[in-house]
Amino acid sequence: MNISRSKVRQTALCYLYAYLSNASQPLESDLFWTMAQEKERDHYRKAQAKALLHAGRAAADSARLLVERVAALENYAHADMTAAGLREEVERYANQSAAFDAALKALQYCLGDKLRDSTDQLTLCIGDVVRLAAVVVALGRELLPRFADFPMYRQQLDSLTAVMNRRARMLQVCASLAEPLQLAGNKEYAGLVRLAQDLQDLRPAVETLVRNVIAHIPLFEPRLEGLLTNYSTDRLDVVDKAIIYLALYELEESRLEVPIVVSEANALADVYSGSKSAPFIHGVIAAAANK
Repeated sequence: MNISRSKVRQTALCYLYAYLSNASQPLESDLFWTMAQEKERDHYRKAQAKALLHAGRAAADSARLLVERVAALENYAHADMTAAGLREEVERYANQSAAFDAALKALQYCLGDKLRDSTDQLTLCIGDVVRLAAVVVALGRELLPRFADFPMYRQQLDSLTAVMNRRARMLQVCASLAEPLQLAGNKEYAGLVRLAQDLQDLRPAVETLVRNVIAHIPLFEPRLEGLLTNYSTDRLDVVDKAIIYLALYELEESRLEVPIVVSEANALADVYSGSKSAPFIHGVIAAAANK
Protein backbone atom coordinates (compact mmCIF):
# COMPACT_ATOMS: atom_id res chain seq x y z
CA MET A 1 0.00 0.00 0.00
CA ASN A 2 1.76 3.17 -1.27
CA ILE A 3 -0.91 5.74 -0.53
CA SER A 4 0.28 9.08 0.81
CA ARG A 5 0.59 9.09 4.59
CA SER A 6 -0.39 12.77 4.59
CA LYS A 7 -3.64 11.97 2.74
CA VAL A 8 -4.44 9.17 5.17
CA ARG A 9 -3.93 11.45 8.17
CA GLN A 10 -5.98 14.30 6.71
CA THR A 11 -8.91 12.02 5.94
CA ALA A 12 -8.59 10.27 9.29
CA LEU A 13 -8.80 13.67 10.99
CA CYS A 14 -12.01 14.46 9.10
CA TYR A 15 -13.43 11.10 10.14
CA LEU A 16 -12.46 11.63 13.79
CA TYR A 17 -13.94 15.14 13.74
CA ALA A 18 -17.24 13.79 12.39
CA TYR A 19 -17.21 11.01 14.99
CA LEU A 20 -16.52 13.33 17.94
CA SER A 21 -19.04 15.89 16.68
CA ASN A 22 -21.63 13.13 16.54
CA ALA A 23 -21.24 12.51 20.30
CA SER A 24 -18.93 9.57 19.58
CA GLN A 25 -21.73 7.68 17.86
CA PRO A 26 -21.08 5.44 14.83
CA LEU A 27 -21.16 7.29 11.52
CA GLU A 28 -22.92 6.49 8.27
CA SER A 29 -19.67 5.27 6.81
CA ASP A 30 -20.76 5.11 3.15
CA LEU A 31 -22.18 8.62 3.32
CA PHE A 32 -18.95 9.93 4.83
CA TRP A 33 -16.87 8.34 2.08
CA THR A 34 -19.17 9.62 -0.65
CA MET A 35 -18.47 13.17 0.55
CA ALA A 36 -14.85 12.65 1.59
CA GLN A 37 -13.77 11.28 -1.79
CA GLU A 38 -15.94 13.43 -4.03
CA LYS A 39 -13.06 15.57 -5.32
CA GLU A 40 -10.72 12.60 -5.71
CA ARG A 41 -13.41 10.65 -7.56
CA ASP A 42 -14.07 13.55 -9.91
CA HIS A 43 -10.34 13.94 -10.55
CA TYR A 44 -10.06 10.21 -11.19
CA ARG A 45 -13.00 10.19 -13.62
CA LYS A 46 -11.52 13.07 -15.60
CA ALA A 47 -8.18 11.26 -15.77
CA GLN A 48 -9.95 8.06 -16.86
CA ALA A 49 -11.83 9.94 -19.58
CA LYS A 50 -8.62 11.53 -20.86
CA ALA A 51 -6.93 8.13 -20.89
CA LEU A 52 -9.78 6.68 -22.97
CA LEU A 53 -9.57 9.55 -25.44
CA HIS A 54 -5.81 9.08 -25.61
CA ALA A 55 -6.20 5.35 -26.28
CA GLY A 56 -8.80 6.02 -28.97
CA ARG A 57 -7.00 8.93 -30.62
CA ALA A 58 -6.73 7.05 -33.96
CA ALA A 59 -10.31 5.76 -33.83
CA ALA A 60 -11.61 8.12 -36.51
CA ASP A 61 -9.06 6.99 -39.12
CA SER A 62 -9.57 3.30 -38.43
CA ALA A 63 -13.36 3.79 -38.42
CA ARG A 64 -13.19 5.31 -41.90
CA LEU A 65 -11.07 2.41 -43.15
CA LEU A 66 -13.43 -0.10 -41.54
CA VAL A 67 -16.43 1.40 -43.35
CA GLU A 68 -14.55 1.25 -46.66
CA ARG A 69 -13.45 -2.39 -46.20
CA VAL A 70 -16.90 -3.55 -45.09
CA ALA A 71 -18.47 -1.81 -48.10
CA ALA A 72 -15.93 -3.48 -50.41
CA LEU A 73 -16.80 -6.91 -49.03
CA GLU A 74 -20.53 -6.21 -49.33
CA ASN A 75 -20.20 -5.08 -52.96
CA TYR A 76 -18.13 -8.09 -53.89
CA ALA A 77 -20.20 -10.76 -52.13
CA HIS A 78 -23.68 -9.27 -52.18
CA ALA A 79 -25.06 -11.89 -54.61
CA ASP A 80 -23.52 -14.88 -52.83
CA MET A 81 -26.20 -16.50 -50.65
CA THR A 82 -23.61 -18.75 -49.00
CA ALA A 83 -21.96 -15.64 -47.60
CA ALA A 84 -25.18 -14.14 -46.17
CA GLY A 85 -24.34 -15.23 -42.62
CA LEU A 86 -20.86 -13.78 -42.91
CA ARG A 87 -22.23 -10.47 -44.17
CA GLU A 88 -24.65 -10.29 -41.24
CA GLU A 89 -21.86 -10.92 -38.72
CA VAL A 90 -19.62 -8.33 -40.35
CA GLU A 91 -22.49 -5.82 -40.36
CA ARG A 92 -23.17 -6.45 -36.67
CA TYR A 93 -19.48 -5.93 -35.90
CA ALA A 94 -19.47 -2.71 -37.94
CA ASN A 95 -22.61 -1.39 -36.21
CA GLN A 96 -21.23 -2.00 -32.73
CA SER A 97 -17.93 -0.48 -33.79
CA ALA A 98 -19.76 2.63 -35.01
CA ALA A 99 -21.60 2.78 -31.67
CA PHE A 100 -18.24 2.75 -29.91
CA ASP A 101 -16.99 5.64 -32.06
CA ALA A 102 -20.15 7.62 -31.25
CA ALA A 103 -19.70 6.93 -27.53
CA LEU A 104 -16.09 8.13 -27.73
CA LYS A 105 -17.24 11.39 -29.34
CA ALA A 106 -19.90 11.82 -26.64
CA LEU A 107 -17.22 11.32 -23.99
CA GLN A 108 -15.04 13.99 -25.57
CA TYR A 109 -17.96 16.43 -25.59
CA CYS A 110 -18.88 15.60 -21.99
CA LEU A 111 -15.31 16.12 -20.77
CA GLY A 112 -15.18 19.54 -22.39
CA ASP A 113 -18.63 20.59 -21.14
CA LYS A 114 -18.07 23.51 -18.76
CA LEU A 115 -21.61 23.18 -17.39
CA ARG A 116 -21.04 19.67 -16.09
CA ASP A 117 -21.22 19.92 -12.30
CA SER A 118 -20.93 16.29 -11.21
CA THR A 119 -19.26 13.04 -12.15
CA ASP A 120 -22.57 11.34 -13.00
CA GLN A 121 -22.71 12.24 -16.67
CA LEU A 122 -19.02 11.61 -17.16
CA THR A 123 -19.34 8.25 -15.42
CA LEU A 124 -22.15 7.23 -17.78
CA CYS A 125 -20.13 8.24 -20.84
CA ILE A 126 -17.07 6.36 -19.60
CA GLY A 127 -19.25 3.31 -18.92
CA ASP A 128 -20.62 3.38 -22.48
CA VAL A 129 -17.15 3.58 -24.02
CA VAL A 130 -15.59 0.74 -22.03
CA ARG A 131 -18.68 -1.47 -22.40
CA LEU A 132 -18.84 -1.04 -26.18
CA ALA A 133 -15.08 -1.53 -26.47
CA ALA A 134 -15.42 -4.89 -24.74
CA VAL A 135 -18.39 -5.84 -26.96
CA VAL A 136 -16.53 -5.03 -30.18
CA VAL A 137 -13.42 -6.89 -29.00
CA ALA A 138 -15.54 -9.98 -28.29
CA LEU A 139 -17.34 -9.78 -31.65
CA GLY A 140 -14.06 -9.42 -33.50
CA ARG A 141 -12.58 -12.38 -31.65
CA GLU A 142 -15.53 -14.54 -32.77
CA LEU A 143 -15.63 -13.17 -36.32
CA LEU A 144 -12.01 -13.40 -37.47
CA PRO A 145 -11.77 -17.23 -37.44
CA ARG A 146 -14.86 -17.33 -39.70
CA PHE A 147 -12.93 -15.65 -42.50
CA ALA A 148 -10.99 -18.85 -43.13
CA ASP A 149 -14.21 -20.45 -44.38
CA PHE A 150 -14.39 -18.03 -47.35
CA PRO A 151 -11.14 -18.33 -49.31
CA MET A 152 -12.84 -16.92 -52.41
CA TYR A 153 -12.98 -13.52 -50.65
CA ARG A 154 -9.46 -13.67 -49.29
CA GLN A 155 -8.37 -10.32 -50.72
CA GLN A 156 -11.30 -8.42 -49.24
CA LEU A 157 -11.18 -10.30 -45.92
CA ASP A 158 -7.41 -9.82 -45.52
CA SER A 159 -7.87 -6.06 -45.90
CA LEU A 160 -10.73 -6.13 -43.41
CA THR A 161 -8.69 -8.27 -40.98
CA ALA A 162 -5.85 -5.73 -40.99
CA VAL A 163 -8.23 -2.93 -39.97
CA MET A 164 -9.98 -5.05 -37.35
CA ASN A 165 -6.67 -6.06 -35.77
CA ARG A 166 -5.59 -2.43 -35.68
CA ARG A 167 -8.79 -1.45 -33.92
CA ALA A 168 -8.66 -4.46 -31.62
CA ARG A 169 -5.44 -3.22 -30.01
CA MET A 170 -6.99 0.16 -29.32
CA LEU A 171 -10.28 -1.32 -28.16
CA GLN A 172 -8.57 -3.74 -25.81
CA VAL A 173 -6.81 -0.87 -24.03
CA CYS A 174 -10.10 1.03 -23.79
CA ALA A 175 -11.82 -2.02 -22.31
CA SER A 176 -8.96 -2.45 -19.81
CA LEU A 177 -9.41 1.15 -18.65
CA ALA A 178 -12.65 0.09 -16.98
CA GLU A 179 -10.33 -1.30 -14.28
CA PRO A 180 -7.07 0.68 -14.63
CA LEU A 181 -5.28 -1.47 -12.05
CA GLN A 182 -5.06 -4.09 -14.82
CA LEU A 183 -2.56 -1.74 -16.47
CA ALA A 184 -0.15 -1.65 -13.52
CA GLY A 185 3.35 -1.44 -14.94
CA ASN A 186 2.19 0.37 -18.09
CA LYS A 187 4.11 3.65 -17.99
CA GLU A 188 1.71 5.30 -20.45
CA TYR A 189 -1.14 5.08 -17.90
CA ALA A 190 0.89 5.20 -14.68
CA GLY A 191 -0.83 8.36 -13.45
CA LEU A 192 -4.32 6.87 -13.79
CA VAL A 193 -3.20 3.61 -12.17
CA ARG A 194 -1.87 5.57 -9.20
CA LEU A 195 -5.15 7.46 -8.80
CA ALA A 196 -7.13 4.21 -8.96
CA GLN A 197 -4.82 2.63 -6.40
CA ASP A 198 -5.22 5.58 -4.05
CA LEU A 199 -9.01 5.43 -4.28
CA GLN A 200 -8.91 1.73 -3.50
CA ASP A 201 -6.39 1.96 -0.64
CA LEU A 202 -7.51 5.12 1.14
CA ARG A 203 -10.65 3.83 2.85
CA PRO A 204 -9.17 0.68 4.49
CA ALA A 205 -6.06 2.60 5.57
CA VAL A 206 -8.08 5.42 7.13
CA GLU A 207 -10.64 3.16 8.78
CA THR A 208 -7.91 1.03 10.35
CA LEU A 209 -6.18 4.11 11.75
CA VAL A 210 -9.42 5.68 13.01
CA ARG A 211 -10.60 2.42 14.56
CA ASN A 212 -7.34 2.15 16.50
CA VAL A 213 -7.45 5.79 17.64
CA ILE A 214 -11.07 5.49 18.82
CA ALA A 215 -10.21 2.33 20.75
CA HIS A 216 -7.53 4.29 22.63
CA ILE A 217 -9.64 7.37 23.43
CA PRO A 218 -10.67 6.02 26.88
CA LEU A 219 -6.97 5.79 27.70
CA PHE A 220 -6.08 9.14 26.17
CA GLU A 221 -8.88 11.14 27.81
CA PRO A 222 -7.56 11.03 31.42
CA ARG A 223 -4.01 11.44 30.16
CA LEU A 224 -5.04 14.53 28.23
CA GLU A 225 -6.76 15.93 31.34
CA GLY A 226 -3.44 15.64 33.18
CA LEU A 227 -1.63 17.52 30.43
CA LEU A 228 -3.96 20.53 30.55
CA THR A 229 -3.45 23.23 33.18
CA ASN A 230 -6.61 24.95 34.43
CA TYR A 231 -8.38 23.67 31.34
CA SER A 232 -10.94 20.93 30.75
CA THR A 233 -11.01 18.62 27.75
CA ASP A 234 -14.67 19.57 27.34
CA ARG A 235 -13.56 23.08 26.42
CA LEU A 236 -11.21 21.86 23.70
CA ASP A 237 -12.19 22.59 20.13
CA VAL A 238 -13.33 19.35 18.49
CA VAL A 239 -10.78 19.69 15.68
CA ASP A 240 -7.96 20.31 18.16
CA LYS A 241 -9.03 17.33 20.24
CA ALA A 242 -9.10 15.10 17.14
CA ILE A 243 -5.61 16.26 16.14
CA ILE A 244 -4.30 15.57 19.64
CA TYR A 245 -5.88 12.09 19.79
CA LEU A 246 -4.34 11.27 16.44
CA ALA A 247 -0.96 12.59 17.56
CA LEU A 248 -1.07 10.70 20.87
CA TYR A 249 -1.81 7.47 19.05
CA GLU A 250 1.07 7.98 16.64
CA LEU A 251 3.38 8.99 19.48
CA GLU A 252 2.57 6.23 21.94
CA GLU A 253 1.31 3.35 19.83
CA SER A 254 2.93 3.81 16.42
CA ARG A 255 6.17 4.93 18.09
CA LEU A 256 6.84 7.72 15.64
CA GLU A 257 9.55 10.19 16.56
CA VAL A 258 8.39 13.27 18.46
CA PRO A 259 9.54 15.86 15.87
CA ILE A 260 7.63 14.02 13.14
CA VAL A 261 4.44 13.82 15.21
CA VAL A 262 4.68 17.49 16.24
CA SER A 263 5.38 18.64 12.68
CA GLU A 264 2.48 16.68 11.22
CA ALA A 265 0.09 17.78 13.98
CA ASN A 266 1.04 21.42 13.40
CA ALA A 267 0.47 20.98 9.67
CA LEU A 268 -3.03 19.63 10.34
CA ALA A 269 -3.76 22.47 12.78
CA ASP A 270 -2.67 25.09 10.23
CA VAL A 271 -5.06 23.70 7.62
CA TYR A 272 -8.05 22.61 9.70
CA SER A 273 -7.93 24.57 12.95
CA GLY A 274 -5.94 27.79 12.70
CA SER A 275 -2.53 29.25 13.46
CA LYS A 276 -3.40 29.90 17.13
CA SER A 277 -4.06 26.21 17.73
CA ALA A 278 -0.68 25.02 16.46
CA PRO A 279 1.39 26.29 19.46
CA PHE A 280 -1.17 24.89 21.90
CA ILE A 281 -1.18 21.47 20.22
CA HIS A 282 2.61 21.58 20.03
CA GLY A 283 2.78 22.14 23.78
CA VAL A 284 0.36 19.33 24.60
CA ILE A 285 2.22 16.81 22.44
CA ALA A 286 5.60 17.90 23.80
CA ALA A 287 4.29 17.47 27.36
CA ALA A 288 2.95 14.02 26.49
CA ALA A 289 6.31 13.05 24.99
CA ASN A 290 8.17 14.20 28.12
CA LYS A 291 5.92 12.05 30.29
